[in-house]
Amino acid sequence: MEKVDTAVKDKRWQKKDGRKWVLLACVPHVVRGDYFEAGMDNVIKAALAPRATRLVVHRSIAPRRKTIDDHPFVAGADCHGRLLLYASQGPEPEPPVLDGFYRGPLGEHHGFPKAYFICDTLKHKSTRLPDHGFPILHPGNAGLVAITKTIFHVADLHPIVGSDKAALLIYFSVPEIWATHVVDYPPRDRPWGGNGVVVHKTIVWWVDLSYGLLSCDISARRQNLRFVPLPPDCELPPGTPDLDKRRCVGFRGDDLRYMGIHEREYDGKPVVSMWTLVDQDAGTWRLDCQPLVKDIWNDEGYKATKLPREIPTVAFIHPELPGNVAYFFMRSRLFGVNLYTRKVLEWQFFAMLNPPMRYHSSRFVRAWACPNSGLIMHALCEISTRNYSFMFMHG
Repeated sequence: MEKVDTAVKDKRWQKKDGRKWVLLACVPHVVRGDYFEAGMDNVIKAALAPRATRLVVHRSIAPRRKTIDDHPFVAGADCHGRLLLYASQGPEPEPPVLDGFYRGPLGEHHGFPKAYFICDTLKHKSTRLPDHGFPILHPGNAGLVAITKTIFHVADLHPIVGSDKAALLIYFSVPEIWATHVVDYPPRDRPWGGNGVVVHKTIVWWVDLSYGLLSCDISARRQNLRFVPLPPDCELPPGTPDLDKRRCVGFRGDDLRYMGIHEREYDGKPVVSMWTLVDQDAGTWRLDCQPLVKDIWNDEGYKATKLPREIPTVAFIHPELPGNVAYFFMRSRLFGVNLYTRKVLEWQFFAMLNPPMRYHSSRFVRAWACPNSGLIMHALCEISTRNYSFMFMHG
């Protein structure tokens, strides 16, 4: 891996409008009240990408123990500094627990109510959204849509079991109400995987990494879901485990992209496939590149990381850089690869903290374009100027 000037590395994570991308760990750090200044209940620990940026919240927002089957989770983020947070409610355990992560399912959270919060990271205040009357089974079906600096929507999809219909619940921050739309559900009786949501402008894309995507423009007068299958030969049975370790969906600019690690059909060798959606109506994808994982291992940049020749875990598709740039987890490190040239661009120890390393996947990290104003941007500028590895923000 050739030496890269710091200014060049910074440009990899800078948008054309001057904002910076950060890499947000989706499981927040939970602390007690004396961590914050008066009137605050959330804060961002900002770090220059490709280091990890983390949300810190007060324990009153997420009082329960963290387990792999139930943990507070950042389900969405917008360009105005708002984060959509899911968390189980209920009494704080006795004795109070630290911000640990219990490696096995405890089961004790079942029956406790779940809630969505909007964390305004510029004002450091979090607001619980009113309950919408449907059980929140997991946060993988909810997305946050920015309308203006002060107005946002939340879209939460609930397929109706045994039916070809779904309830599409949309929260309007003005006038602070949920609206319920019963819509056609194109997968019909197939259960939805709920592998997350990506948002582009006012179009929400629900992702099932075993099957396809559902989209809806929530600004349209009439709500309806449109189905786009995954690229050819990518469909798998419902419930296939650990797909978020091998696959992801994301936007690069205006292009919706799909990436997956799989065995090549004719010889069984592992490859990374990058696809771009070219026609939503026809469900047509373009295969952009398909390098052998072995070619990435053979790159001098990969050898310099001292990482083993093992299949990596998918992290995300770079949201800004032209070409086919993707990031992967290996052990405790995050590394970026130009898939077309098969070259490693950079690597970094990634301090996600929770969940434990063996669970790291595309589910637990998201690229977030920070707002141009506010303390987050100021902190990142100071980090860049002083070359600090990270900075704590206390208002």
